[in-house]
Amino acid sequence: MLIVFINYSPLKFVFYRLKKFLSMLFVFAYMMDVMIIRDLDVAKMFFDDTRRRILHLLKMGEHSATELARFLGISLQAVSYHLKLLEKHGLIEVSKTVKKRNLVEKYYRASAKIYVISCTLAESQFFGSHVKDIASLAIETFGLRCKAEKFSELLRAYFKLRSKALEDVLAWRRRSIERGLGPALEFLTMMRMVSYPEFDSLVSEFSKIVGGDGNGSEKAA
Repeated sequence: MLIVFINYSPLKFVFYRLKKFLSMLFVFAYMMDVMIIRDLDVAKMFFDDTRRRILHLLKMGEHSATELARFLGISLQAVSYHLKLLEKHGLIEVSKTVKKRNLVEKYYRASAKIYVISCTLAESQFFGSHVKDIASLAIETFGLRCKAEKFSELLRAYFKLRSKALEDVLAWRRRSIERGLGPALEFLTMMRMVSYPEFDSLVSEFSKIVGGDGNGSEKAA
């Protein structure tokens, strides 16, 4: 009699991956297409690197706090803290609950496929402060010889125009946005942005502070 011993470990892994893939398709199908964020308190959630990484993972598929902690390499307590904030502000939602022994584990998914911070928030003091930090870091990183305040103004104008262009492009859609359209969406957004008269003014102002060497002709503040 021939006895065959089957190693179930690879099969278990395959079924696990298949389950996660089907879960991802289910989550993606039931997420809203676009969430336009006009509330500053909600927009502030995106200025934290850990929360951005959590949102990225939850747009790919549903996950529990335990899984997220393992993926991100941070404590379960830290993940739970960020999940509570994201859920409170409507950026994620509970997709299902699973009972494990005496515990009930929640699984989360993103509330939308695409989040867009409205161009109206570019005028806020909080956003301006954040852009100033980016401008200062960029000047130091790229060796730009321009005033930090001026470069910050240009960045702020750019972010405002880009958000406006993205909102315009998303308003054109005739069907649900499918995965893989990111490059096309980015292209359409850029083409829409360069069509604005304000973009020409932005390029003109940028040219004034950038010399032929690409670093800029003005002295940094």
